[in-house]
Amino acid sequence: MGHENLGPLSGAAGFTPATPPLEELPPSHAVWDELARELPELYTGLGLRERLETTPRLSAEPDALPDRHLQRAATVLGILVHAYHRVEPRHGTPTPDSVLVPWQRICERLGRKSSFLSYLDLIVCNWRLLHPDSPRPLLVEETRLLVPTVGTDEEQFFYLTQLEMLSRGAPLVSAAAHAGEAVARGDAEALAGELALMADCVAAITRKGLPKIEPRTGKRFHVDPVVWAKTVAPLAVPLVEHGIGPSGTASPMFHLLDSVIGRTRYRSFIGDEAQRLRDNYPRFWREFIQSVAGLDIASFAGAAGHPPLAEALADLRRVYAGGNGLLGRHRLKVSGYLNTSYRVGRDVTISGFPAAARVGEELAASRAERPVEEPAAAPPGPAPSRRAPGAPAAPAAPPRTVTPSELLRHPQGAEREWLSADDAVYDVTDFLRRHPGGRAPVASYLGTDAGWIFRHLGHDKDPTVRVALRTLRVGRLRRPAHLLSDPGSPELRTPLITAYNTWLTWAVELTQRANALTTDLSIRDSRTTMTSKAGDLTPYTLQFAIEAHERFQARTYADVLGPCLTELHGTALGPDPEPHDAPVASAAHLYRALEHARVQTRPSHLAEVETLRQAVVAVDRRFLDTVRTTLVDALQALESRPALTPPGLSALLLTHLSTVHRAARSYRSALAGLFPQQR
Repeated sequence: MGHENLGPLSGAAGFTPATPPLEELPPSHAVWDELARELPELYTGLGLRERLETTPRLSAEPDALPDRHLQRAATVLGILVHAYHRVEPRHGTPTPDSVLVPWQRICERLGRKSSFLSYLDLIVCNWRLLHPDSPRPLLVEETRLLVPTVGTDEEQFFYLTQLEMLSRGAPLVSAAAHAGEAVARGDAEALAGELALMADCVAAITRKGLPKIEPRTGKRFHVDPVVWAKTVAPLAVPLVEHGIGPSGTASPMFHLLDSVIGRTRYRSFIGDEAQRLRDNYPRFWREFIQSVAGLDIASFAGAAGHPPLAEALADLRRVYAGGNGLLGRHRLKVSGYLNTSYRVGRDVTISGFPAAARVGEELAASRAERPVEEPAAAPPGPAPSRRAPGAPAAPAAPPRTVTPSELLRHPQGAEREWLSADDAVYDVTDFLRRHPGGRAPVASYLGTDAGWIFRHLGHDKDPTVRVALRTLRVGRLRRPAHLLSDPGSPELRTPLITAYNTWLTWAVELTQRANALTTDLSIRDSRTTMTSKAGDLTPYTLQFAIEAHERFQARTYADVLGPCLTELHGTALGPDPEPHDAPVASAAHLYRALEHARVQTRPSHLAEVETLRQAVVAVDRRFLDTVRTTLVDALQALESRPALTPPGLSALLLTHLSTVHRAARSYRSALAGLFPQQR
């Protein structure tokens, strides 16, 4: 046929194209290729939307665009359509017909039930070789994206790692076919050999492929979580509610392995999405995976009475769906990136998850739908001894007690950065650069308790993690005795304990918001497109920096003046909080100034906007730091005064609340001074 529009599928290349994808459309459609080449520069200068709105509409009918060019066109136009809406997300104008109409026709000609950006478009058929004679498998370092949007390492490595994993999984296709032949012959020994081959292949993918998305700075395949969250992750989110997109669940490798190991449950959110994605696969993929599922390899293995076959199937299930297998390691990596992305403003994933916690839970639920028997965990060994052989052991010193207020004074940016988990406090200052998940996910919890995410990721059950943490421990997190209460008897809590709990809740929340703000603002010093350098002042980067202020004002400032002050005043037994006027519309002014500077294309205008933005951010930081520190000071005072009477409690809290109100007035005044024309 001269193309693989029905789905690339072969023994040699697996689910990837047997030959490199086309790099050009016919001359009649060269304008689409030109737009694809210009994407990084159009992102840098925020000129993409205007460019697409003035692009001529071309025909996507068979007499104008032959079948062999359909996949290339689907990649180019699918990315352009999504980029139009993601490059400047605050604009809600409809997609220009110049790209929307031909894209819809191309999807129709490819047999898709609706128009969507598929895994083939974004990953499977979106690559070129750096060297024509490069052997298989396709490696990240030997390929580049055909149609990048921003073109940074974050985009290249994130997408191409998925391609490499799929390419490394090519032997799974032929092994599955041979497994079918073995089942047909009733050959248990041959089937065991094919399953063992598949297990080795999956283990190699986990060991060599997955690690190439690396969150640690300085590593060869570093993918910065903040840059990824802002510049890469939003692109492929479906344009319609409940739409399908090229999430990791769309990889046909996972669907094939599920069919081999005998997965029958798809009741989780991700399981349901997997079935919808499979229904929209190209014909060859769909039929092949259905045929493998029809073999019912798991039932054959169970009835064969052949121990090596049973063990081979169990081993494949472990290396694929076990806690330390491909899906388990994938969940850990995904959780770190998504935890960071939600804290810097990403509201939804390609799969439609509205919260980082839920996506982690759903990944675990989806993994649990795969049949697998985990090996029994070995008990943790003793911590390594540092004393000389034969020397008597020194008596263990009692752990130092750390109060919540002391922990809160060690957030991101403190001289020593601490966090707690399971009532133990750890100094992670020097550990952060070595943390396998990178600095950003841990930074979110600095100065606060990370026990929830610690348990959520299973670190509390990992003996290696527990041993490593022993060297970082600085003390035990404890409240003073007069602030302890029986969790099962809330009616026995004193006003002092109630006040302490409320102020502690908000102090923790604002500390985590302060951590997130620091992480959020780091985008300004990052490289956001391949046509710019780290720290360059570009409209695209400046847009993100303004968004951080907009988000701060809409969420953190509003929450402090709303539920935070309401709840804190409720514990002070005093008057209701004073009303506060809304601050000036500083973000809207900054966006207008950015648009003016973009149109004028004068660096001096951008520099003026950046100077103003820096001043605004300084005001944001000062307000948040003042409020947060005030709450921590109040907590420390409550911790040190067990005999505080109700009148004394009220006076103490109202004194601290007056500081918060002054900070709010100062915030509005400072912004008004920066934007006098907005008064």
